[in-house]
Amino acid sequence: MDSPDRIALARVLAPLGELTGLDKLDGGTFASVWEARFAEGESAIVKVAPPDDAPSLLLYEERMLRSEALIMQLGEERDWPFPRLLLLDTSREILPVDVLAMSRMPGSRWDQAQAHMTPEANDRATRELGRLLARVHEERGAEFGYPSSSTLRAATWPDAVELVVESLLADARRARVPLPGHRIRAALVRARAALAEVVEPRLVHADPWPGNVFVVPETGEVLGVIDVERGLWADPLFDVVAGDAMNAGEPDARLAAVAAFSDAELMRIHVYRIWFTVLMTTEIVPRRFEGEWLVGYRAELARNLETALAFVLADHASAEPAALDSRHGSHA
Repeated sequence: MDSPDRIALARVLAPLGELTGLDKLDGGTFASVWEARFAEGESAIVKVAPPDDAPSLLLYEERMLRSEALIMQLGEERDWPFPRLLLLDTSREILPVDVLAMSRMPGSRWDQAQAHMTPEANDRATRELGRLLARVHEERGAEFGYPSSSTLRAATWPDAVELVVESLLADARRARVPLPGHRIRAALVRARAALAEVVEPRLVHADPWPGNVFVVPETGEVLGVIDVERGLWADPLFDVVAGDAMNAGEPDARLAAVAAFSDAELMRIHVYRIWFTVLMTTEIVPRRFEGEWLVGYRAELARNLETALAFVLADHASAEPAALDSRHGSHA
């Protein structure tokens, strides 16, 4: 963000006080993230959405900061340890994008602290996160899908899943990312009965990985969870995958209110792994990720997608080539 934009952002943030400092923070694949400091000593985390026509924007991310604001307001009403909403500007009168400001969270990011935490502290953090998510999942909605999306909402969960996955495949086509669209669609058909067992829209965080969880490193106490922008009305099991999206093996039941998973639940978990793997594979191009790490990352995503597709399709997954093989071309 250049100087004129800083001046404009200061005007947007004027209701919070006189802006005295603004530093860009790392992270944030959707919005740019800033730390704002004000004359009276207060500080805030500020998110600035990309333009609606930004090449980096995926279809499901439409008006996503507005979803984050809604969920943070709900969190404050329910006493969930989410950041407090300080400001939401959707007028676009000063900046041509949505701007959101929130309170800072105490504690340390779990992903940065966990290597130095005791096994007992890490186990406590996992269990406390699971209990917090269970509280969030008690919230019921009127329909499935993304709260602020104009298109990705539906009366049934199978229909909502199909809409979102098709939107991701459309994103992949635009980005020229090769994916086995026919097998992905076949998996949704195969899993439809299992998906249809979910009849009540429940709120899910949709991104509760350790980087979004703040803890006391010495004890593992969870102090807060951030980045609720991707929250949606869904199946609570969605968060089992969202919190560990690169896992292709046994899911962690401590993040769900079950001791073991039924066959239908495991089927749904693998569908959500397909969803996440398609998303993460697709976003590499519009986000312009770079670095040698991408070679291993793409390979792991390919393996994970193949594992999930094979589970859902069972014997129908037999002899086709690897999920991201260039021979698939643009079949998405």
